Amino acid sequence: MLMDFQMECGQAIASEIIAEMRDVPENQNASSHESRTFELPVSVWITMFISYAVFFAALFVATGHGMAAIFALVVSMAYAVMYFGTAAILNNVSAAERKALPPTAALGGLETQTGWMGSCAANAQILTVPILLAVFGCAFAIIRILV
Repeated sequence: MLMDFQMECGQAIASEIIAEMRDVPENQNASSHESRTFELPVSVWITMFISYAVFFAALFVATGHGMAAIFALVVSMAYAVMYFGTAAILNNVSAAERKALPPTAALGGLETQTGWMGSCAANAQILTVPILLAVFGCAFAIIRILV
């Protein structure tokens, strides 16, 4: 009895899907490229890269006295390069075929999953962690130098 109900449900769902697919125009099923990019101004990317460079340099000053610490820093830097490099490569895939979006500065903000956010608020949320990592690294290096 339960199996019959499940089979009937499956058939009903399949027929609904087929009916919906018949209503969809042909060109809508064609593959399309993602039209969005990271939409961040260059100044945000430069600030982020400088923050991570300061973080790794400060950690090197604080802990770069042994081979194990240097190895750990090199591995961490490689992960950071892979993280940002993968994002840059994926952003450039089919970039010529995507529609160009207006720069974020011209829009005065950034569209997020939860709604529109002003440029200052978006930049603050994006750059908080990298800047605080740089501050942490510098504090760690200062403590190491003083002690």
